[in-house]
Amino acid sequence: MTLKIRGPRRFDSPTVLKGDAPFLGATVAEWDRAIIGNMGKTLADIKLRTENAPKRDASKAVTSDLASAVSKRLATSK
Repeated sequence: MTLKIRGPRRFDSPTVLKGDAPFLGATVAEWDRAIIGNMGKTLADIKLRTENAPKRDASKAVTSDLASAVSKRLATSK
């Protein structure tokens, strides 16, 4: 048995699948919704929440994480 080696022509033009094309037991559109979901709306919601959230003050931090420790040290070293 000899191996048939495919040449670089294999990747010359990518195949674009339509939404109703079957792929691994589901359609391409179903996979797209499952993986991507409503990412644009989700990112817009996260951006809005971030802009409206109260700003973090390291001097009043209850927990001691790395960012708080570094910020406190920098604030007192000036």
